[in-house]
Amino acid sequence: MRVPAVATTLIVLAALLSGPAPALADTRADPLDATVSTPALADCSSITATGREYARLHGIALCGADSAPASAPLRTEQVGGEECGSATLVMTSRGGGVATVEWRVESTTGPVLGVELDVSTAGRSGDTMRRFVDDAASQRVRRSTVAFLGVGRAAATVSGTVTTFLATCRIAPASVRIHVR
Repeated sequence: MRVPAVATTLIVLAALLSGPAPALADTRADPLDATVSTPALADCSSITATGREYARLHGIALCGADSAPASAPLRTEQVGGEECGSATLVMTSRGGGVATVEWRVESTTGPVLGVELDVSTAGRSGDTMRRFVDDAASQRVRRSTVAFLGVGRAAATVSGTVTTFLATCRIAPASVRIHVR
């Protein structure tokens, strides 16, 4: 009678050592916080004569604005545009189904004159979209919001435009996914 008991013990021990069930592994695979950065891509056609002069004075080689004569067109051959900065999206679980969503924009082509960003969130309690419009003149702009998303998987996405002293830049959409406690 001892042989079946030993076999049962070995089977239980093997199951415990093999790890958690796949459903639990999927839930735990999502972190409690996540960060993603994405480039801001310049629309070369948005560069004005004042922007060209600013590029020349500060040595900013965006779309050839620092070296092209005022009468010459700027280069636009790069698909999507040349990088003029970046945007960072951070999502953090705060417990109780709540998460903090923060975005930061940084310019490499002069002060940020305006920001129009859409930040969307999705979780068990539903989806939301929030538009941030800011006319703050600064090299870096940062804002955050708190969202009730429910316990479980949740995601946030950022997209939009940033106007710098030199050009209008499009934020390439970027997303993060976390587990909200």
